[in-house]
Amino acid sequence: MGSNNWQRGGEFAPGSGILHESHHNAYNSLPDTRCYSIYPSRHQTSERPDVDIIELDHDIPIAESISPVSSYRFHAMSEAEFTAYRHRLLTQVLKTMQRAEAAEGQAINLIIAHHSFLNPLVIRDAILSRSAAGKPTPRLVCFVHGTALKMFANEKRGDKPEEYPMRFLPLMKQERIFDYENASGVDTCVAISKQQVHALGSIFPEFPSQRVIVSPNGYNQSAFYVKHDAYSNRNAVLSKFDTMNNLIPEADKSLKGCNFDKIVIFCGKFADWKRLDALLYAAQKYEKSKQKIATLIVGSGPIEDQLKYQTLAYQSLKLEHAYFLGPRNQDELSILFNIADVGCFPSHNEPFGLVFVECMACGTPVIGADSGGPCDFVNPDVGVLVPETQDINALAASLAANIKTSLDSDWKHSKGPIAAAYAKRNFSVRQQCTRLLEGIDRMASRIDNV
Repeated sequence: MGSNNWQRGGEFAPGSGILHESHHNAYNSLPDTRCYSIYPSRHQTSERPDVDIIELDHDIPIAESISPVSSYRFHAMSEAEFTAYRHRLLTQVLKTMQRAEAAEGQAINLIIAHHSFLNPLVIRDAILSRSAAGKPTPRLVCFVHGTALKMFANEKRGDKPEEYPMRFLPLMKQERIFDYENASGVDTCVAISKQQVHALGSIFPEFPSQRVIVSPNGYNQSAFYVKHDAYSNRNAVLSKFDTMNNLIPEADKSLKGCNFDKIVIFCGKFADWKRLDALLYAAQKYEKSKQKIATLIVGSGPIEDQLKYQTLAYQSLKLEHAYFLGPRNQDELSILFNIADVGCFPSHNEPFGLVFVECMACGTPVIGADSGGPCDFVNPDVGVLVPETQDINALAASLAANIKTSLDSDWKHSKGPIAAAYAKRNFSVRQQCTRLLEGIDRMASRIDNV
């Protein structure tokens, strides 16, 4: 069960939606495994027998920050709206479970709820409802993602009471979803990085750390791979892209006929913790180079954030070669990663960092900050992590210096092939799903222990 839409029918998706779809397909490619999925969407309809879509007449509710398709946060819901949404999910989950079991002729063995908020709560409710009717109890596994934990952390910290009132963390504590002593709660958690294991423990210390499996994300290998012809003809390739969501006149910049010496790329949602502003400040420094360096910005966010970053780039910093390309599908993003010389993703405590892996898979080295998930896999062979700091000027200076080094030393050709091989070897989705199921099987379930 996913919290976000998949990237289908022209609808963009956040990373967790893309991950959910790739996992679904990978599970169904494994022997003796059959997977059914359910997720919400405002625009998509159910077209596959193994996928159910919760068709919404409002944006998908999200836990924290923004996504490519929504800025409608759970905290914006009234209690009545939240209760109705929870009930709506439960009703459809029960129907999906019944339909899947009828199609397969056997009971469901395992349910994976993505994110650590409403999905495991709804699945727990469904399991209890079915158990009362005498149906078997499947294992409940929670695939922990960063945004829900960030929402809980914001509530717990209490420094933004108007934006994040103490509301949903008390609910989860009261429901004892992550209290392992509660027989109906989550049996096992899956985290995408060591940082997420620590983040989960800081919010729900009652859940034993030995019940958490670390499972680094896999990427879509059919979309992200080295395309040599794209890089060799990159100025012509880039000319086919247009800037998007231009909110000020300076942002309406054409890439037709462009001729850049080097290209830096950023991809991410426009959230403060992604720290796009640090890269823009860095761009002001490296644009002074004798080389003509372009900065490509892929992603989007609420109108106010789009305006903030465009205003910073063009009116405050007077950048000449920064281009806001808006959200892009995986095939387009793969081309952009291929034509870039370096990818720069300076997030603070990135839960995992799938864009790092996707960029590396396209033969492009990466630069980020020394915090969060990227600490687990970014090494000197594939790029660099600059010192973590909350000082935006210091971070920008570190980024600029390392970007300049990467371009001057031609990391694209020295580190790029190593990065591509490293990503392919270590981050296959099928490999991830196989290891994940093996890890769950090795870990005795609460049900088995009873």
